[in-house]
Amino acid sequence: MEIEPVTPEEPLRTDADLLRWARFINHGVHPRMRTLWVLLLDEEDVPLPEIIPIEEIPDLPDAEGTTRIAEALGSLLSGSAPQGCVVMLLERPGPSRRTQADHAWHTMLRLAMSEADVRVRAVFLAAEGAVLPFALDDAA
Repeated sequence: MEIEPVTPEEPLRTDADLLRWARFINHGVHPRMRTLWVLLLDEEDVPLPEIIPIEEIPDLPDAEGTTRIAEALGSLLSGSAPQGCVVMLLERPGPSRRTQADHAWHTMLRLAMSEADVRVRAVFLAAEGAVLPFALDDAA
C-alpha cells in the first residue's frame, strides 16, 4: 500500500486530510509498543513543525497521566497556537480492531483535553498496519 506524503506547510482541513496524516505517521507498520503521537495544528489547520511522540504509555489510561498530557499540550498550544487544536494517533501492538483499552484511552484523553480547554480535531488508532478513526460518540 502506497502512503501519500503529508507536507509540513499543508493545511489539514478535512477528515480525509487528517486520516492521511495518521496513515503517513503509522506508515503501515506493526507497532511493538504503545505510543501516542500528537500533532498540533494552528488556527488555519496548518501543522506546527514538531510531531510529539509519547512513548511506552500504559495499556490502560489513568486520570493523572491523561491530565498531565492534556495540560502539557494546552501549555504548548497557548504559547504556539492559542486558537489551535490537537490530532492524536494511538499506536499499539495487536489486532486492528478497537479494544476496551483503546476505548478507555479515547474517552480519558477526550475528557482530559476538554477539562484543559484543548480542542481535539481527531483521534485515530493504529494497529497491525491499519489506521482507524474514533468517532466522537466512541468516547461516550
